[in-house]
Amino acid sequence: MKSKIRIIIDFLMTVVLLCLMEYQIVGQELHEWLGTFMLVLFIIHSVLNIRWYGSLFKGKYRALRTFSDIS
Repeated sequence: MKSKIRIIIDFLMTVVLLCLMEYQIVGQELHEWLGTFMLVLFIIHSVLNIRWYGSLFKGKYRALRTFSDIS
């Protein structure tokens, strides 16, 4: 269940980011609302992936770990 929520949050962040880059199309007001929504999504994303921050500096960084997302 948690992984589905993570995927949905990541998808929403991608869509909102693409909309934010089209400032001339969406206009200033919607751009500001989307920016606020993006901030909320980023905070939720960070809370859901808090374990990643804890494991960031544990272990040795060899080539495989450096270039992959496997922790």
